[in-house]
Amino acid sequence: MLNAFNGILDNLVDGEKYESLPPKGPIDLPFSSVGDEELKSIDEDIYGQDEEEKVGSNISSDRIKIVESYKIKEVPLPKESDLDGLNIIGISGANNRILTTSFHLILARASIVNFKYTKGFEKPYFYTKVQDASALLVLDNNIFDLGYSTHTYNELIEKTDSPIYDHLQKSKGKPFVFKYDYEKSKKAPGSQSLGLAVKFQHSLELLSIGDIEINDNGPLVCIKDGALFSNSSKPSDIQIGLQKLFSWSNKNKIFIALSSKIAESRVLINTLNAHTYLIEEYFPGQNVTIGVINSFGTDSLLLKKILKPGFRTPLIEYIEITREPIIKQPGLEGLKPLTCYYHKRSQPYNFIRIEIPKFMWDEDKQRVQSAICAAIWQYELGGDKPLVIKAASERSLLDHEHWVIEQQMKAAFEKKKLGLIEF
Repeated sequence: MLNAFNGILDNLVDGEKYESLPPKGPIDLPFSSVGDEELKSIDEDIYGQDEEEKVGSNISSDRIKIVESYKIKEVPLPKESDLDGLNIIGISGANNRILTTSFHLILARASIVNFKYTKGFEKPYFYTKVQDASALLVLDNNIFDLGYSTHTYNELIEKTDSPIYDHLQKSKGKPFVFKYDYEKSKKAPGSQSLGLAVKFQHSLELLSIGDIEINDNGPLVCIKDGALFSNSSKPSDIQIGLQKLFSWSNKNKIFIALSSKIAESRVLINTLNAHTYLIEEYFPGQNVTIGVINSFGTDSLLLKKILKPGFRTPLIEYIEITREPIIKQPGLEGLKPLTCYYHKRSQPYNFIRIEIPKFMWDEDKQRVQSAICAAIWQYELGGDKPLVIKAASERSLLDHEHWVIEQQMKAAFEKKKLGLIEF
């Protein structure tokens, strides 16, 4: 990544020439621009929930099903025997940007970390793997000489809303190139580059699933940071990335998406609207009406009322409306998320949202319950994130790369005498 932008920076236009040119935007450049999906995701929660959807509106019992007993579940911590030989994988990513008035540089990374837990005298084992990507967003058509595009990955030229999963593997380290589009719903260049940065990060996290070593016959629990279906990724990218999980079928391997970002989540409210009899089960004798439930707006306050520390809600079969196209393709119904919330045992008493592909529950319910226990144990160990996710997040940090590339840019600007370009 540190060398990815060298060829581009070598093709900066000379400062004297730049100052003599009339302003020229990138509208005529034959490059792709940011997609509507990425821009919409900035205003959505990480699960793709439509913020304009009225609370409690048109929720049918067919759309939301409780796949366990409706009762609140206490989650035991795993025993030593449960952890012996268990591989716990963490997937996490990060993105970073360097912004100038003429172009934005985008950095993205995803990391996986493996912890293998053993007892006795067997040596501990772990591995880490990283996926990187970079991109350039052009705002100023005068800033580069013509040859700079030979140093970028140009297969997305003149396409919009393009899936990038396959292209990430083909780019071979070259930065993708995009152009600023003033006709998009969000005019700010920073919003457009942010949408791209998040899209690249989430696509790399999907790509990382293929780096997990699943040949071992032992049990494996993979914990992905964030939502199962990323709100910034194209449905086709999610379909391609998560299809790999079907190869885990009947192999004692469980995939879990886990996030503490639940401030806007409404799974519980929607469930109570679809199954109103549950109101009396969760609030017995309190005369709570559906109107009171809907007045909360999100699940956060309701969870404080019904979940004690160390307990979780039952698994609920539910998918946000914006994410439904992902499972419409025949054969992908098994990826539909099963969702539950958990209340942390110790301070700070946070809540987390857990999602698991439905086909894994259908195959082995006990294995999924054990995997949930292992993921929650990691969360309790880590404090604010699962311990293995913390390790993966540390390996995804891009602060060093940001600093080095920024120094390279300063040197390139000084060499070309581009004193007017600030960042």
